[in-house]
Amino acid sequence: MWIAWVIIIIAAAAAAALVYMWRLSFRYVLDEQSAAFERLPAAFDGTSVLFISDVHRRVIPAAVIEAVKAVGGAELVLIGGDLREKSVPAARIRANLRRLSQIAPMYIVHGNHDYDEDIRPYEVLLEEERARLLVNESVILEKRDGSRIRLAGVDDPRTFQDKLGLALSDCEDGRDKLFTILLAHDPIVANRLSGGAQVDLILAGHTHGGQIALPSGPVWRGQEPSRYLRGWYELAGETTRPRLFVSCGFGTSRLPLRLMTQAQLHRIILRSPKPASGQDRSSPDR
Repeated sequence: MWIAWVIIIIAAAAAAALVYMWRLSFRYVLDEQSAAFERLPAAFDGTSVLFISDVHRRVIPAAVIEAVKAVGGAELVLIGGDLREKSVPAARIRANLRRLSQIAPMYIVHGNHDYDEDIRPYEVLLEEERARLLVNESVILEKRDGSRIRLAGVDDPRTFQDKLGLALSDCEDGRDKLFTILLAHDPIVANRLSGGAQVDLILAGHTHGGQIALPSGPVWRGQEPSRYLRGWYELAGETTRPRLFVSCGFGTSRLPLRLMTQAQLHRIILRSPKPASGQDRSSPDR
């Protein structure tokens, strides 16, 4: 008889744990932090970036957008891929983009799950919603005083769609010498970065922070995992020392469960070591 009770207790505990992990996966956190960079032009000191990755099947609640606005909003919205996965309705993707567009101009790269279905209709949708897709290319963001930075984006590294050299190769107007943000889906891109690459900040997702983790580490790290799981990393470089930030992501993959990780999006304030007095804090031009 006691064996039956043990089985019942174990089953009840397992069910309670699953419910707890399911509820935890919906507890979104707006992570706020600052990051200083030696090469950031003084005019860009205080520039705020909203970074979100791995939305997958989730709906971005209006409350999340209001929370971002309440703390000052952002000047750029950077989306690190996996905005969708197989069978996610186009209407949901469109609604999520429209909510994010309430914050600031949007820039996006592809993730591996964005390729679960035909990519072309998805890219048309991005264009319709004015989300600027960066496919192994870069754009210039400029202040009214002429100060400039570069935003580069690579296609999904996990499915080997990335052409990092192409994304960083444009020397027009000296853009290869500018302070550079590299937007990528998977932090494995850091392993493919040459020592001489002019990159200052890499923003990535994909890992979900392990999604389900124990004190000893994540339960599952997938195939060909990078050594970058979540948070900040200092990388080696010949001319710059890139800093990599890996998000735990907003949604979940496979199972809608989380443990010892946080569903999150990030408001990152870029800081220059020498901010100019009376500088222009207006939004960068697209």
